[in-house]
Amino acid sequence: MILRNGARTLALFTGALALGACAGHAAPAAGPEPVAAAPVDPLRPPVRPDKRYVVVDVEHNELRFMDGERVVWRAPVGTGTGFRLSTPGQRYQFTTPTGTRYVQFKQLNPAWIRPDWWYHENKLPVPSADSPARKEEGGLGSAAVYLGDEIAIHGTDKPELLGRRVSHGCIRLSNTNALRLFHDVQVGTPVVIEGEAQVLGEQPDSVARFTRRAPTRARGPQVYRNPMDRLSTSALLTRLDRELASANDSAWTLSASALLERGLEDDAPALRGLLARAGQAEGPVRRNEYAAFLADAFSRGALRTVVSLNRIEPAARQRAVMDIVEATMALYHGPPEHTTAPWPTRRVPVSLLGPAGQAGWRALQQAEAEYRGRIGLAAAGGR
Repeated sequence: MILRNGARTLALFTGALALGACAGHAAPAAGPEPVAAAPVDPLRPPVRPDKRYVVVDVEHNELRFMDGERVVWRAPVGTGTGFRLSTPGQRYQFTTPTGTRYVQFKQLNPAWIRPDWWYHENKLPVPSADSPARKEEGGLGSAAVYLGDEIAIHGTDKPELLGRRVSHGCIRLSNTNALRLFHDVQVGTPVVIEGEAQVLGEQPDSVARFTRRAPTRARGPQVYRNPMDRLSTSALLTRLDRELASANDSAWTLSASALLERGLEDDAPALRGLLARAGQAEGPVRRNEYAAFLADAFSRGALRTVVSLNRIEPAARQRAVMDIVEATMALYHGPPEHTTAPWPTRRVPVSLLGPAGQAGWRALQQAEAEYRGRIGLAAAGGR
């Protein structure tokens, strides 16, 4: 049974995991000692329904970004057609695999390396595996979140096809939503792909013409541009203030994304402005998602972020460090005491920082101590 609600689906999924360890019947009064449960793999932990994760429903072609039982946002996606393509010596099945995967890495404006099947579909000679002709700049839209085994969630130049089974296995989002997802997740975030993936027969050429990307050499690279990039930093910050207080729950994401990218490059006012607005969004759902953007800023630019933290007002700094810690750990489903747990202070050695950076790092360290106390975890040892 396919469940539309992400939390109910996850409850069913985690319940099945529990049944795998305990078959649901009473243990005998005597007998062998029970086998200890396998330790949790911190890189592939069971999905926790009280954390943040992504659900992709391949039956209804919908993506849902979840915060516990709450759907933060949802969007139509394109998923695998289910057709197969047979070529001499090779057979391709264009389905979107179901199950739980974890974010491996992510990229902005990723290039697409055309696979062999693209050349077969387009009736073109297949070049060597290392041929530069395979590379198409901007071929995966605004952003891509990679899940391993050649599966990614990425933007598309065909938004009119979203909500249907039209891809070769990857999960397509609009460019705006692909960019939003890029900032909302981190390496290790679970992606639960649910539903029944259809498996069909040989792909008709009419379907191939409908779903494939057309050759773009004549047009040149089609790299995505954030429409907010044309605004000055001060104008963007003014716009962000207005959008964080508006009824539209997604308009702010493009402005925040533009500021974040500038801040990570070399625009200190953009990064400080983004951090200073921690906790200022209208409503808890938007505030929590905004915190994910700040966690993304830190994970991708820890040195710049810790310095910027020390250069904003103390009250804003306190909000920002708590947001960074809480959002980072909400996207991690493994044991928080494990050595691979992504505590923010682990990402940059304090000994490498100057006075301003050390002050920002200490503020993060204090926020981590408060978070540990709330979840009943012992204080961290010296690092």
